[in-house]
Amino acid sequence: MKSPKLLSLSMLGGILAISGANAAPIPGVVSEADVTGNQRQANPQAIENYWTPERMRQAQPRPVPTVIVDEQSLAYPPDPQMIDGEPGFVPGCPPKATNCDTQPRSLPMNGIDSSTGSFEAFGDQISPMHGAKPINPKTGPYGPFQRWREAEPITAYPKSAIGKLFFTLGGKNFVCSASVIGRSTVITAGHCNSDGNGKFATNRLFCPSYNGAPHPTRDCWAVTTSVVAAPWHNGGDPDYDYSCLVMNTTGRKMASKIGNVTGTLGRAWNFAPQQAERTFGYPAGAPFNGNTLQTTASTEWYTHDFSSGGQVSKVIGSDLTGGSSGGPWIIGWTGGLAETADTDGSADTDPGSNWVNGVNSHKRCLGSCFTPPTTTSGTFWQEMTSPPFSKTSSDNNDSEDVIAICLAHANNQ
Repeated sequence: MKSPKLLSLSMLGGILAISGANAAPIPGVVSEADVTGNQRQANPQAIENYWTPERMRQAQPRPVPTVIVDEQSLAYPPDPQMIDGEPGFVPGCPPKATNCDTQPRSLPMNGIDSSTGSFEAFGDQISPMHGAKPINPKTGPYGPFQRWREAEPITAYPKSAIGKLFFTLGGKNFVCSASVIGRSTVITAGHCNSDGNGKFATNRLFCPSYNGAPHPTRDCWAVTTSVVAAPWHNGGDPDYDYSCLVMNTTGRKMASKIGNVTGTLGRAWNFAPQQAERTFGYPAGAPFNGNTLQTTASTEWYTHDFSSGGQVSKVIGSDLTGGSSGGPWIIGWTGGLAETADTDGSADTDPGSNWVNGVNSHKRCLGSCFTPPTTTSGTFWQEMTSPPFSKTSSDNNDSEDVIAICLAHANNQ
């Protein structure tokens, strides 16, 4: 048996809050409520004033701890047990649109191929789109991918909904990435919201279309409260490493809800772990400087159950570093371009597209974990994982449970 490999948890973020003032609590998810049950609300003005240009420049990605993962525990092909219930999605909505239908939609389950775990949601088996499958991903080479800096203008929808998250944790200022999924709701990684030991971050500020500095046409919005899954908040379970944030109804510059300015990404759940993903983030660890939006293209190659019996994380090829945590994994990426003709003969997948189906969470690597390749040197040997986005009847901490509380609170603002 070969020696075990290292899995580095990209603890690139800090901590956040949860739930809504008038939202019914869901057993399991963790709220920033005080001892009387009242939902604590951060002071937006104080947060906006805290983040001076100098503090933003000095904010650092959170240090990356490591966890030993036995290579034999990786599932390849991806484990179909991740699929628990019918798949579904919520369409995205461009900025300033007044007639967007954001009601959840279900897609019929036509069956699972037991040999590959592929989910035949659209009548055709989903297969990898970026590169060939690794010959043996348990020993290398790892999942292939492509990476490049996202092209300007990053204020154009749908990339306009992606940005940089600033926060304070343990007396230090950190950065993560996040994306807008509601008029006043943002999704990110759990470790960009909680330290996994019951402590929350403060001074949370989200800046969409960040490009070396807050974008001059939109600037930033303060986070007032948030939601995180209990397995992450009270134990740091990577399989539940997601969190949603509720934003102030006005920004530091814009007198409007953030989703009205940036547009909103859709989201998808209960999809098989073999999707072709476009992932995004603002990596700040070398060789990146945290000033530009980076994107990768890869396929979910296999899965791993970190908690031994809970949810099962999925794995792609990626070399994004600290600061990219919480950035979205998106299926059906359009880049703002018009859709071409369908090949599946169905309209089920047409509306919305640009569905968030995961977030940059933690990374698996064999060596040189902190020195990704440059354009002239270096050998790639690293992967990124995400917890599944799911909606189930058996788990009160799935992504849709967490998001539902944020959306309810945002609707009551």
